[in-house]
Amino acid sequence: MRRRGPFPFLVLAALAGAADGVAQTVPLPAPAPSSLDRIAQNPTFGAPLAPPPSSWDPYAPQAGQWMPAAPATGMPAPSALGGQPGYPGWQPGAPSLVPTQGTGNTPSSLFPQGMSTQNPTMQQTMRLYQGVRGSWAYIFGDGNGTSVGINEFDTTATFALPFFYHSQANLNHAPLLVTPGFGLQLWNGPETTPTMLADLPPSTYDVFLDAAWNPQFTPLFGAELGIRVGIFTNWDVLVWESWRIMGRAIGTLQLTPTMQGKAGIVYLDRNQVKLLPAVGLTWVPDANSRYDIFFPAPKAARRFTEMGRHSVWGFVAGEYGGGAWTFRRDTGQISPFDYNDIRVSVGAEWVPKVPLGLAGSFEVGYVFYRQLFYVDGPPQIQDLPDSLMLRLGLAY
Repeated sequence: MRRRGPFPFLVLAALAGAADGVAQTVPLPAPAPSSLDRIAQNPTFGAPLAPPPSSWDPYAPQAGQWMPAAPATGMPAPSALGGQPGYPGWQPGAPSLVPTQGTGNTPSSLFPQGMSTQNPTMQQTMRLYQGVRGSWAYIFGDGNGTSVGINEFDTTATFALPFFYHSQANLNHAPLLVTPGFGLQLWNGPETTPTMLADLPPSTYDVFLDAAWNPQFTPLFGAELGIRVGIFTNWDVLVWESWRIMGRAIGTLQLTPTMQGKAGIVYLDRNQVKLLPAVGLTWVPDANSRYDIFFPAPKAARRFTEMGRHSVWGFVAGEYGGGAWTFRRDTGQISPFDYNDIRVSVGAEWVPKVPLGLAGSFEVGYVFYRQLFYVDGPPQIQDLPDSLMLRLGLAY
């Protein structure tokens, strides 16, 4: 047996002496926490390890959502990663990275991936019905030659369901968001001639069902997962190619309390472009700014003023737009086709300060690298001239 030194006896003597004179007692400093401990214990993140209350009701104010799901007032993204509308698994709002400051709201942005939430203080509400959204976009074109004009309409409704609520891999109690949606595109042009064989149907339609889940596995690591299944055609034909399955799988890493890194993939299931990398970071330096330095949907947003019960934000954004459909060509041949473009826009959006309320947006943009891709040709690829875009959105 190893012989013990005099240290324990010295400690006991010091404690006995403390009874006679507290002036000589000096508390030892607490050990310095590691950087991971500081991040995990930061009040920004709430208390994700606390168990849920026994009386938890999934359709009433709930606890522990320090990385809450999207609010009901989110808007369709100015991103078309999946093309029709938004992208697979997209949420109308993403988690805020900073606590409430000043005005009582965390950085709000209607578009992805950005984002409006309340302060994560055990008071988030998960209702079955999350909200309805709609948008209209017009890409200018007169239909002459290859000057193709497009009217894009879409509407969605989102519902939240409890999903692995008690799981240790779902610290933020992220619900499963189920979103049925409908889209309509009205095509003006291109002009078909014996030497210019590109043609489009007058209209195409989207009918889809989208599911998204954004769990937080640990205070540092999380994910953004989604899948979309739908029919994309002009209803004149319904073939196997009219069905599309899209998805996304993105991992998140909390770099600091105000910065989150992201990396993953987005599966578009188009005929020309099947897969895109998704990489970047989200930085929220304060309650009035949000920067999504993220490919393929970058966005910078800034809150400018308050108007009654709403906050007014301005933003600059980019996106990879377009989609894929099937139709019957002028020759009678059934053909899948893609429309692809890149969009850069500036705009404004007004966001309610409470979870419920009417939200809206307006933006103008420049559209370039416009292209039609016909699977069966001819032509295989038809380039289109650059154009301008207007877009309006409403949500409740």
